[in-house]
Amino acid sequence: MGKRLTVKEKNEALALKGLQLKNYGLVLRVYPTEEQAVLINKTVGCARLIFNKYLDARQTYYKEKGKSLSVNAYKRETLVPMKASEDFEFLKEVDKFALEVACESVEDAYTRFFKHQNKYPRFKSKRNAKKTYTTKMTNNNIEIIRSSHIKLPKLGKVSIARIKTKKNKEILKRLIDGQIKLLNATVTQKGSRYYVSLALEEVVTLVTPLEVSEVDLSKAIGIDLGLKTFAVTHNGSDTKFVERAGYIKDAQKKLTRLQRRLSRKKKDSQNFIKAKHKVADLQEHIANQRKDFAHKLSTKLADENQVVILETLNIKGMVKNKKLSKAISDAGWYQFIAFLKYKLGWQGKHLVQIDRWYASSKNCSGCKEKHIALTLNDREWVCSHCGTVQERDENAAINIRNKGLETLGFPAYA
Repeated sequence: MGKRLTVKEKNEALALKGLQLKNYGLVLRVYPTEEQAVLINKTVGCARLIFNKYLDARQTYYKEKGKSLSVNAYKRETLVPMKASEDFEFLKEVDKFALEVACESVEDAYTRFFKHQNKYPRFKSKRNAKKTYTTKMTNNNIEIIRSSHIKLPKLGKVSIARIKTKKNKEILKRLIDGQIKLLNATVTQKGSRYYVSLALEEVVTLVTPLEVSEVDLSKAIGIDLGLKTFAVTHNGSDTKFVERAGYIKDAQKKLTRLQRRLSRKKKDSQNFIKAKHKVADLQEHIANQRKDFAHKLSTKLADENQVVILETLNIKGMVKNKKLSKAISDAGWYQFIAFLKYKLGWQGKHLVQIDRWYASSKNCSGCKEKHIALTLNDREWVCSHCGTVQERDENAAINIRNKGLETLGFPAYA
């Protein structure tokens, strides 16, 4: 058996043929039976157990021998004998791939830690950990059956919700026809609902990045992200104010009421569990609304523009502000920027993020004079140097666009 190629190596080989890989996902709402739901919960628990055991074994091994315990060695020398023992016989009831992926998740967590992408791996808590597990695609053990069911290891056929969007219907059809490769499936419980997230891979025509010299400046847009107004955009001639969706605000008011009711229930009582599920379901609904809003806006901006320019936001640092932390978290800037980045990348377009310390709000977009004394409460101000009346967010969007164009080597156009 030959060496498994990385995504980068596959893309280098495909590029010679004018092709490339495109990775994305598809989330399906599923309706497991009572027996299947019990097995899902067992699998989640077993995967969490193996994750914690391998993490503990790896830490102990390093303390004793000064080197890392490889994931393959742990699977071979510990996991296999563990499943054969009487004490852990229950591990045979669940999907074996879920246990393997749990081990690999520890390995991945360490890799990310050493690359400074996340914190040191921590043990998973039964009470606080996400109820989720991942299984691998091997010998067609995961399969979509007539768009109404999905076959999963150990679970068998599970009913799926009717696909509503045209785009997802097309993806599902091509997946059934074998035009898209299925890599793995992640089963998740959120509140009282269950989902299966499919990781997909498709070979598409190679997308060549747009040359900077070929950029149409009328399709270069600057965006200032905010709290009261989600975004202010400027394309060199027009400024648009993008408000946050009102239905998200309404749902958040309802969430506050449900959380108050939950706080009055006796902990772990039946009424407490019911109220907790209601809160979890609404939290998920709000998250889906925010995600839908971010998807639609990012798709529109990526389709209409060739260059999108943003500030580099220190979101982790900003949420430490106790007065604004909730509003910043609810805004969903990180998710929006992530969506925008990959959608522009798919089309060979550019996302430019300017320096975090650039004073986009305090510089006059007309004469470039910096007004240090401006505060967050100054929403509109008059430049003392040129006399221009500036609306704070619009001025910031213009400055962000100008700075981004300068970064790309263009002269700044207001």
